[in-house]
Amino acid sequence: MRIVALTPDQIITLNDYPIYSEGMLRRYFRDCMTGASLPLVPVINEAVVRQSFDAELSERLERFERACPLARYFMLDGTHRTTALTLAGRPILAVVYEEDADIHEAKALVARGEMLESATLDYTLAENCAILNAHFEAQPYFMTVRQKTEKLIQERYIARYGL
Repeated sequence: MRIVALTPDQIITLNDYPIYSEGMLRRYFRDCMTGASLPLVPVINEAVVRQSFDAELSERLERFERACPLARYFMLDGTHRTTALTLAGRPILAVVYEEDADIHEAKALVARGEMLESATLDYTLAENCAILNAHFEAQPYFMTVRQKTEKLIQERYIARYGL
C-alpha cells in the first residue's frame, strides 16, 4: 500500500456535482486552514480502472487525458476533502489501491483514524473498478478535482457556502 501526495490535477473526481454537504465542506475547509490533517483519500490508478471500461468509455477517457495529462488516479471517496484541500492550496494525501491486499491494509488506517470508513473497503479492487465503471457509464464525463473546484467557484457555489 502506498500513500502519496497528489495535486488536484492528478485526480479524476467522481461526478457528484456540485457536492452533497455544504456543512462537511465548510468543516474540512476550516480544518485545512488550521493546518489539521484530513483523512486519506482512496484512489486507483487510471490504468487499472481503464481495464473495466468498454471501448466507448475508454475512448472518452483517452480524450480527457489528452487535455489533462496529469490526471492519473480515480478517486473512490473524498469529494469534500479534496475540494477543501484544493481551496486551501494543500496537497491531497491519498492511499493508492493497487491490489486487494492494499484495501485490507487500509482498514488498519481506519482503525487508527487516518482514513474514513467507506464502502470502498468492502470491495475488492476489481469490484471497486466495476463500481467506477458503472458510475461513469451513468455519467460519462471526466473532470479533475481542480476542474471541479474551479467550476464550483465560477458557478458561485463556494461563495454561497460561505468560503
